[in-house]
Amino acid sequence: MKIRILLLIGVVAAIFCTCDPDGDSRVVGDVFTDSRAVLGYVDSFSLRLSTVRLDSFITSGNTDIFMGYCKDEKAGNVSAETYIPIVFSTKTNIPDDAEYDSLIICFKPKGGWVGDTLKPKEVKIYEVLEEIRPRYYSDQQQMFNHIQLKRSDTELATVTIDPFPKRRMVSWAHLSDSLGRKWFEMVRDGDDAMDKTEYFLDYFKGICIVPQTTDCTWGLDFVTSSTGIPESRMVDDVLQFEIRLCYHQPGDDELGSYMTFVPKTNSYQYVYFGNDRSGTPFDTLQIDGGKVYSSESDHVSYIQTGSGMVLRIDFPTLASLNSASEYMSVADARLIIRPKDYTYDEATPLPSRLFLILTDDSNDLQSNLTDISGNVVSSPIYYNTNGEPYYMFSVIWFVRKFISIQTDNTENPMALIVMPSDNENSSLFKRLIVDDNTQFAEYVQLQIYYVTYDYKTLN
Repeated sequence: MKIRILLLIGVVAAIFCTCDPDGDSRVVGDVFTDSRAVLGYVDSFSLRLSTVRLDSFITSGNTDIFMGYCKDEKAGNVSAETYIPIVFSTKTNIPDDAEYDSLIICFKPKGGWVGDTLKPKEVKIYEVLEEIRPRYYSDQQQMFNHIQLKRSDTELATVTIDPFPKRRMVSWAHLSDSLGRKWFEMVRDGDDAMDKTEYFLDYFKGICIVPQTTDCTWGLDFVTSSTGIPESRMVDDVLQFEIRLCYHQPGDDELGSYMTFVPKTNSYQYVYFGNDRSGTPFDTLQIDGGKVYSSESDHVSYIQTGSGMVLRIDFPTLASLNSASEYMSVADARLIIRPKDYTYDEATPLPSRLFLILTDDSNDLQSNLTDISGNVVSSPIYYNTNGEPYYMFSVIWFVRKFISIQTDNTENPMALIVMPSDNENSSLFKRLIVDDNTQFAEYVQLQIYYVTYDYKTLN
């Protein structure tokens, strides 16, 4: 183990604390004479990396619509389908002499995107045949990534989306005219389903948006709702995702009138993520404690949003720090994670922030790691002087806890899961690939400063 040591006399004694054999903290200099404090630094611990798969994560609660497809031959492909409960925005009385025109679905881009924006993307719209709500527990108030509801066999529409993030061009398409005419007659006849939103949701559960373009990685988000009110029937004036039931009366100008249907507010709108890991090292990766060690996946481990694949770090040699001295205190500890070179770009961006979660040998998520002040430990992307990205976490509490309860073995049950936020996991396609240092590069590094003491106690 590579250790660098600095001998400090007097100054360190006023700064750091140590522990006696009973575990009590003492300020150096209070009860000791002839003391010598030595500040040590070590950064060459063996770290064991693996890729694990989360059981589930929350994908409801987002205010925007996300859809897309992640093409990744090494980690597996991921598709994002969005389920949206639809309601009418206002009650409308359609005159008896009005005539049906069309049913149009409109997508207003928010501006977020992943992948090539020069190529049009295609999605299909289906009617959802089951109520979009939690299924398993009465107190459950979220929807999760693995829930896929029944939908119609025939699509209501195919939409071609031209992703112009800066221009925010609205994409739209005609929905089924048979559905449009039926809604038109229901509104004009005063059907109960068009009188109250809960009645309409009983009749029409919602829609599902399914990506069809699968030959590249792409992801787009769209505005769900807006406080603005369009002044015309021109599609370009759309301020949100909406469905327009268009009609006209004899003598109307060419624009006519329309009734608007929008996503239900405070609903269980959510994203279902489908995964295809065939042909990858993660094909048989299970959620019940399964791990794919970096040695089994070309010496790298993965974080892939949408798929539930996250990074696990074990610390098989960390307990050996106890051998530094009978009296030792960890002064500072940092975990540095650097992406493998040439594995990220605009088409495959890095997670914007990562969190550390305590786990055991079964990969159960126990709690967020906190610092000594009780704050949740996380890291944004930092950049060094060469412009290279990295993440840095303060892990003092974890190291102190680890060395106090662990023994020196290769299968320590106390480990860390590194993962993005639920929001980023459910609304973006991002990836982090980490090398396991087998080529002597320091992609993952645990840096520890510690103080040891030699002293004679007072008589």
